[in-house]
Amino acid sequence: MESFKVTWSVEYYDEDVLYTTSDEFQAEDLDDLFEILNNGIQEGFLCPENEVPFHDGDFNIEYVLIHDNQGEEVYRDEDFDESRVANA
Repeated sequence: MESFKVTWSVEYYDEDVLYTTSDEFQAEDLDDLFEILNNGIQEGFLCPENEVPFHDGDFNIEYVLIHDNQGEEVYRDEDFDESRVANA
């Protein structure tokens, strides 16, 4: 098993604000991690929105950065704009 640090974005549309939060995960490899993350979002047992300030209205969560246990970036969402992050 490998250890990965996953950074999530939580974007509140009504207030046009974006937060990030990070979690550690164990997975066999990057493909296994993607499966864990996608299933966790769909099934509702991964809730990064609970780790950022609450805002009324609609929001979207996505994993945007993944680092391996050596701190190397192994995934970056091509649409992720770090300059928009409210808690950067």
